[in-house]
Amino acid sequence: MLYRRKQAPRRDLADAVRTYTDPLQHALIAAAVTAPLVPRAGRGVLGTAVAVSTVIDVDHIVAARSPRVRDTTSLAERPQSHSVLAAAVTGATVTVVAGPWHGWAAFAGLVSHLLHDAGDRAAPTPLLWPFAPARQIGRRRQLAGTVLLTTASAAISYAAAAASAREQAPDPADAHDGPAGAWRQTTPSRS
Repeated sequence: MLYRRKQAPRRDLADAVRTYTDPLQHALIAAAVTAPLVPRAGRGVLGTAVAVSTVIDVDHIVAARSPRVRDTTSLAERPQSHSVLAAAVTGATVTVVAGPWHGWAAFAGLVSHLLHDAGDRAAPTPLLWPFAPARQIGRRRQLAGTVLLTTASAAISYAAAAASAREQAPDPADAHDGPAGAWRQTTPSRS
């Protein structure tokens, strides 16, 4: 007699795929959010954002007191380190250690992780801890927040490029071939 093993319903399969690809999803979103920084800061900022956005989930193991996926994904609420306050502290610390580009990358990568977690239907995320209770925000707000982070990264990169261009541009006052340059180089008269 042959026994056929029951196949898991599609929903279970989809949940398993979502669960086991979660670190990859966080890494890709963090990389996308900080990609506008690469022309000015180099590829290292991507590594910072990806590392911070994936390592943060170690707090699930600590909170569940177990490395088992079923325990880490069945928490009633995500840990308090999944908050914007923790992201700000992390960003400030990385800024001191590695500089402002990496500090922003750490902050943006971590906030993109928090937004992704708060956008799903799993355990509530304490985004505004300690000021507000944990809750979910939905995918639309997650997408809006992610676009805002990406836009902020682009604005920071653009502002840095503009500041660098101003520093490298020759000062018109130093030009000796135009009337303004010649006027500034003359000594004041006593007439």
